[in-house]
Amino acid sequence: MIAIPVDSSSKDAKSSKLFGNVTMFAIYEQNKDKFLFIENKEAGNGIKTAELLKQNGIESVVYSYMGEGPFKRLIKDEIDVYYIGKEPMELNEVVKKVKENYFVKVDSANSSTYLDPGTATESCECGCNNG
Repeated sequence: MIAIPVDSSSKDAKSSKLFGNVTMFAIYEQNKDKFLFIENKEAGNGIKTAELLKQNGIESVVYSYMGEGPFKRLIKDEIDVYYIGKEPMELNEVVKKVKENYFVKVDSANSSTYLDPGTATESCECGCNNG
């Protein structure tokens, strides 16, 4: 399953620039070729958001802005992390590009290039003490 941060539960939603502060995720179930939406009950805390995704069986997540704390948690939980760029895109386009290996898979070797918490201070504010 692929988690895509979104700002609404519409099938016409686009990916959100947010990760830890997003209010919901579109979850793409590959085996059923459909989306379901889950509320991010941990909005405001990127690490707890990452834990929520693990609890929901997520295998991959895409993002535009993410800090080091949530990233490290996702990697620890063996969830693949993909950087999709800064511009929102349609859900079906995200899924298609993930399947085509179009996006950069972020790991510990390249995370300094692709992580950006998207805050005014450019520091992580998730409470992880990494920013």
